[in-house]
Amino acid sequence: MTVKVRGLCVLAVLGATMWLAGCGHYVCKAGFGDTTCSNSTSGTPPGGGNGATQTAFVYTVDDPAGQFAAVGLDVNNSLTFAPVPNFVPPPVFTNKDIDGGLVIVNKKYMYMPVSDGNLYGYSIDATTGALTVLPNTPLKLSLPPYVASPIAADPAGKYLFVGDAAGIYVLNINQNDGSLTVSNGGAPFAGSGLQPVYLATDGAGKYLYVPDGTAITAFSYSSTTGALTPVGGTVTNSEIASTMLFLVGEPSGKYMFGITQQNGAQGTALDNNIYEFTISSTTAPGSLTQLAPTVNAEAPSWLVVSPNGQFLYAFSTNDQAATSQRQPIVVYSLNSATGALSNPLTSAGFLATRGAIDQSGKYLFIEGESTTVKSAGILALQVASDGSLSTTLPDTGLAGVSMVVTDEP
Repeated sequence: MTVKVRGLCVLAVLGATMWLAGCGHYVCKAGFGDTTCSNSTSGTPPGGGNGATQTAFVYTVDDPAGQFAAVGLDVNNSLTFAPVPNFVPPPVFTNKDIDGGLVIVNKKYMYMPVSDGNLYGYSIDATTGALTVLPNTPLKLSLPPYVASPIAADPAGKYLFVGDAAGIYVLNINQNDGSLTVSNGGAPFAGSGLQPVYLATDGAGKYLYVPDGTAITAFSYSSTTGALTPVGGTVTNSEIASTMLFLVGEPSGKYMFGITQQNGAQGTALDNNIYEFTISSTTAPGSLTQLAPTVNAEAPSWLVVSPNGQFLYAFSTNDQAATSQRQPIVVYSLNSATGALSNPLTSAGFLATRGAIDQSGKYLFIEGESTTVKSAGILALQVASDGSLSTTLPDTGLAGVSMVVTDEP
């Protein structure tokens, strides 16, 4: 008998222990998937001073410590990157609770499922970054205790998807106040043993992909109700699907990228592959077909796609490394016509396990360290037109299991 234990930080599947990084996503009406937003800029960082000339908010959660923190970039034209002044964290966690990740919708609302069985929602103050509890939240769901329930949002900002042992909840987002109602009469969709360990939407906002430790199942969802329908063509390759723990889309809606997050923890094997799938638009629309993987320098722990779809950032962890487990960030050029990843550029000055890019595509926020600052913390990196990274901003000294970023609402 195979026992699956789902968790955001540690996941036991088929007898192997794999370390699963915390997740954080955002979505805007002009964007795609649950990970980035389209924009009209080239990604070239603004000039002058230290470059902090736009406002962004970064929210981090440290479950073991029960901490919820906020960091601001250029808040009130401060030209700084520092903890948000006078931020009052919401009292969410006990010492046994863990989050299933954060999503930000339309730059205005933040949502987070927690293992106390509740889905928490907050509005974001555009000036201060302060959080205010949304109407009818926290919303009580039948989420399992002490287990992370993954979350994703569709690109139009109309629906949230939350996974649990019974299937997938679809929640309608009120466009006026961010409040939530559960579709399907309050019951989760897609039961019958499906236990999601991650949720991801495609770039065009048509499909939801669900790794569950045995397969990757694809669903289409209704643009009017959010209702889920299996599309067929489930990925069941035992060497890939049974260990896939993370998926991300890109703006065209033609490809998905995935990783197993096998970083050698407790002596297990390292998997340096970035897996890629095409999304069918003809036979079984939405089904996935695997392409040849890209071999990364280290075992990927997190992937980020730039809002313009030109770059993919690979974050890596090596539990067997003699020094820091964090590894340098690698940026790949992404061919929108073929999906090919090429021209890997290693940002040797920055070591990180995960990160998030803002909606403008100008800043990549990472949880990690630089060659000059060895302590763990959140750093704001400027993204150049070729995808390369640099910074003149200090780190915050804060860290978390989950993180999410949004430009000023």
